[in-house]
Amino acid sequence: MARDTKPHVLYLYAGKRKEFYASWKAGKNPDTQLLGLNYMDELGVDAEFLEWPLSEWLRSASFNLVHLPYLFAIRNYDVVFICAGLPLIFVAKYLLGWKKPKFVIYNTFLTNALKRNAGGLSGFVTRKAIESLDVIVCTGKEQEKFLLEKGFAKEKIVFAPIGIDAKRFADGSKNNPKKGDYILAVGRDPGRDYKTLFEAVKDLPIKVKVATKQEVVAGLEIPQNVELLLHVPYSEMPALYQGAFFAVVPLRDWNDPKGSDTSGQYGYLEPMASGKAVIASDKAVVRDYIENGVDGLLVPPSNPVALREALQKLISDEGLRTRLGQTAQKKVLEKFSSRRFAETLAGIFKRS
Repeated sequence: MARDTKPHVLYLYAGKRKEFYASWKAGKNPDTQLLGLNYMDELGVDAEFLEWPLSEWLRSASFNLVHLPYLFAIRNYDVVFICAGLPLIFVAKYLLGWKKPKFVIYNTFLTNALKRNAGGLSGFVTRKAIESLDVIVCTGKEQEKFLLEKGFAKEKIVFAPIGIDAKRFADGSKNNPKKGDYILAVGRDPGRDYKTLFEAVKDLPIKVKVATKQEVVAGLEIPQNVELLLHVPYSEMPALYQGAFFAVVPLRDWNDPKGSDTSGQYGYLEPMASGKAVIASDKAVVRDYIENGVDGLLVPPSNPVALREALQKLISDEGLRTRLGQTAQKKVLEKFSSRRFAETLAGIFKRS
């Protein structure tokens, strides 16, 4: 690739983005879930995404198959930035041996994929697909450590802190500063530990709102003070954070392979950017973003007693809530913006 030629990059998202992108262009959605796509042109990268009906139909059959229909379309690109779909990588790179395009993966799941697929055919495909990747972008240092321990090439692995539309959430706190009247938890990933949260908040004299999907809380006993918010449009999230007293992000232990390796990253960064104090489960991947007692509170995973104590502490201490929220907001604006993440990705795409 000539130096004066923009790399041609294809984004293959894990979920649907067509409607989301249109809503973002209309000024409704924060840009977080675009993963830097909207900045690429000004950063010297020619980037676009594809979303075919056939691919979305396959999603209902198997999440892992969703990107296979793009097999021959990817030949038109220099780089594929992929967020799921290891079978596509396995076929294109391992079976067919294609040198082009290069594959850069947004790693939210490789740790747990390897844990869930330790042997057999699925384990073979998973490992060979990962070995075939050109760059692995980890948003948690513990992911990087795990991959190195499993013998994957160090030169392919990059730690890049995730970014969010920090200014959009921060502007909401300036334009509509609310003290809040409920505790908020957000997340639809199976990596959330709502069982522990519900045990911890039961009978607390404050409302708790949980923005999630039914499958994640199925079978759990919902306390009377908990309100489930199902299918909340992303455009409404800034206002939802602003109405919160503070936010809580209960997560499964690192050794539990359910859900995403990095479950909860948006769930704590977005309220932090909104100027809200946050309580999160203490995991190494969380400590890359939250310093306990400085810009948030960390509690042991799966410990409802410790979580309840932290909740009561924030409920009763307005000064602590304010200090944590203000410090967190400043940190996210400086370090964890979607523009900053896009700059890191653009550099990777140009070098690939």
